[in-house]
Amino acid sequence: MAARQSTSPPDEPSYARLLTPRASTPGNKDARSLTGSFLSVEVRQPTNAKTSPQAEESRVAEASTADSFSFLDLYRFATLADRVLLVLGAIMAAVNGALFPCIALVFGEAIGAFARVDGGVDREELDKASLHYFLIAIGLFVTDYLAYLLFSLSAERQMKALRAHALQHMLYMDISWYDRHDPLQLSSRITGDTVKIKDGMGQKLGDAVKFVCQFVAGYVIGFARGWDITLVMTCVMPVMVWSMAFVLRSWRARATYAQQVYAEAGAVAEETLSSIRTVSSLTAEHRAIEKYNERTLEVEKGNIEQGRVFALVLGVFRCCSWLIYAAGLWYGGYQVYKGNVSPQEVFQALMAVIMGSRSLAFISPSITAVIEGKGAAVALYELLDTQSQIDASREDEGVIPDSCSGRIEAINVDFA
Repeated sequence: MAARQSTSPPDEPSYARLLTPRASTPGNKDARSLTGSFLSVEVRQPTNAKTSPQAEESRVAEASTADSFSFLDLYRFATLADRVLLVLGAIMAAVNGALFPCIALVFGEAIGAFARVDGGVDREELDKASLHYFLIAIGLFVTDYLAYLLFSLSAERQMKALRAHALQHMLYMDISWYDRHDPLQLSSRITGDTVKIKDGMGQKLGDAVKFVCQFVAGYVIGFARGWDITLVMTCVMPVMVWSMAFVLRSWRARATYAQQVYAEAGAVAEETLSSIRTVSSLTAEHRAIEKYNERTLEVEKGNIEQGRVFALVLGVFRCCSWLIYAAGLWYGGYQVYKGNVSPQEVFQALMAVIMGSRSLAFISPSITAVIEGKGAAVALYELLDTQSQIDASREDEGVIPDSCSGRIEAINVDFA
């Protein structure tokens, strides 16, 4: 069909002309001689976004390096109130973690009240120890409650802003961008990955701060009450630190890739369920299942292999924990036998180091959740950093004609 020409009077304003790809060819003189305001539309062919799992894992791993995305980038939507809540929550978590090893001091006082030379019991010391236990319990309750509340409130407020900004950004992306990306995968990221991000910057982050402070406070108390006993107990600490670092490093390497593949699998499931009538009428359920399994099989194999290594490293960690107890009891008993220290000081140092060392076992899931949250945020924040070539949300950009009569002239439009 030939293009339709305008029949407007000469005194009316100029048309807004739509320049098609055919009109921009070198042989079209009319199109090349157009003057005045026009809207240029660029047509792109859809690209194949599918890549091999190895290439995709390499691409995502490069995008998630510390140079390109840091942990502080998670808080780009934090307001001043969110930062205040975060700081107060971190203080409460630190106080909670430092209070817990103080139980070792009270435990040592109770041991001293029972282990008198005359064989009696010091009731006054026991009453004082009971009061100290009660006060520590109240402090742990208040600080733990406030830390959880403040971190959760700050994370929830930021997730609300993140979801709203991500949806707005997706709605104003140019249509050619959707030819290269799956909208269902993006919606799966907004609904699913934001939950992991919230855990990584909320409760789990507070737990990580708490257990780190518990570890530091435990060893400070241990060295203060018996530096030589604590030094003997830390002889296996390098092995524990190595095992923990190995687990965190291996977990970080696969967290981002797993999030990418699970987002693709979630998009397949969402697309299938939204068109379940069509899928059922074509008896294509098995094809949808195959597509879903193809995207999750590689991650499943990697997670199983990683689980085996993690189990071995965790066994080494537990073994080192019991070796610490054995070394502390053996050397502490030897020092008491020599008369260098009292049983009270031995148990205070022993319990403080034990509580500090046990925090390393609890800190692993918390740091893992923080790493997974950071990995889940890489692709989502990369989307937010992508600038649209046609951004309708910005009124200060684009060609704005002086006047417009609402008439459009299409040049050289035909249908094959």
